[in-house]
Amino acid sequence: PEILTGALVPLVLALIAAASAGFSLWATAIAVLAAFYLPECALAWSKGWYLSPRMVAAIMARDLILPAMWGRGWLGGAVDWRGNAMTIGTKTAELEETPSGA
Repeated sequence: PEILTGALVPLVLALIAAASAGFSLWATAIAVLAAFYLPECALAWSKGWYLSPRMVAAIMARDLILPAMWGRGWLGGAVDWRGNAMTIGTKTAELEETPSGA
């Protein structure tokens, strides 16, 4: 699911595995973060997109807030989707039938 998008969950799982196996936590963290962010930076660089240390920090901040955004979306009662207000509810929907002219 979308809540697993980003580096946070794989980083935590890798650190738990590294701690239980006796590997260096710093080396594990650097390897996981490099595996996530170097390809994204390489893509930006190869396409001539804006890339700076601030951009890398922004990418990391984006990945940190993704689980919170996902949770808020599921726990919230309403959302705006492409300008249309939609209520998210668990009530049973009933079809309203209108007589046709046929």
